[in-house]
Amino acid sequence: MKIAILGGTGSIGEGFALRWASKHDILICSREVDKAIKAADEYEGTIKNKGLFCCGITGCSNESGIKDVDVVVLSVPYQGVIPLLKNLRHFFKDQIVISLVVPMKKNKWFEYTPPAQGSAALEIKDVLPKSVKVVSAYHNISAKKLLNLELSLDYDVVVCGDDEDAKRTVMELTKEIKNLHPLDGGGLASSYMIESLTPFLINLALRNGLCDLGVKFV
Repeated sequence: MKIAILGGTGSIGEGFALRWASKHDILICSREVDKAIKAADEYEGTIKNKGLFCCGITGCSNESGIKDVDVVVLSVPYQGVIPLLKNLRHFFKDQIVISLVVPMKKNKWFEYTPPAQGSAALEIKDVLPKSVKVVSAYHNISAKKLLNLELSLDYDVVVCGDDEDAKRTVMELTKEIKNLHPLDGGGLASSYMIESLTPFLINLALRNGLCDLGVKFV
């Protein structure tokens, strides 16, 4: 598959690029093309220096990156995601869009602040063409651990979406990352429950001197 990562120059985008590049063509997308190209070269170098196979990682603009891909990963902050998608709307066709986005703010502690639709995932669905299949996942994956290719991520990943084929595709992508276990979380309307876990886990870590928490259901 071809996978475009919007926000691919950030740490979580880098982590997914490194983890998926052995089986898929990865496009690192940014408004700053030179920055995207530099990041892509660095990611590819990291993989090859470890003696691992890489299908290819390419840096490009947001517009050119999402045109002809199968999957688009949204690894951008909530504050910028809706304006970004409104500008890019006409470049979307029938791609699967994976939302990692969490609307939250910090007062004394972090607080979940969903939009009127009830979750970032549903707001994103409203902005994009109806032919696009929005799936929410990966909200509670540690970027630091994702970047460490020697590390097995013993986490559960809840995947929510209304299109069963798209949800199944994301669950298969999840299985390709060692020890990640996908769980069917139901329709996209359930996304708010998983999104809201992110500020909860951050607060839990801060209160208890922990870091890089994930979720596992036992």
